[in-house]
Amino acid sequence: MKKLSLLIPWFFLVAAGPALAEVPDQQPVKRELQLIHVFEGQEPEFLLAIGQSGFKTVAALKEHLRSWAPGSELRWAPGCLRFGKEPLLSSERDMQAFRKFLEERKIKFVLVPSG
Repeated sequence: MKKLSLLIPWFFLVAAGPALAEVPDQQPVKRELQLIHVFEGQEPEFLLAIGQSGFKTVAALKEHLRSWAPGSELRWAPGCLRFGKEPLLSSERDMQAFRKFLEERKIKFVLVPSG
């Protein structure tokens, strides 16, 4: 019976090994959000970027932020230059919904107002 008890923990470690490796690192991060203006075509387009990752929509940005650990921080200093239709900045309702999303995820949001 003792040999069987030694094999069971080893079996679970082997079986759980790959699954454990697929779990993303859940350490809090501190990142900066940027708003990129794209001037190709009739009207400017916008990308929300964190590091080297860009997001065309707030929904795509939120999907990325779902992987962040609680306690993470997102800082944003969007500046004061506006063209209209900027994501989050052009709608108080959208900004409030974004803040609520981050609050629910326990991600600190630091919005640096432009002057």
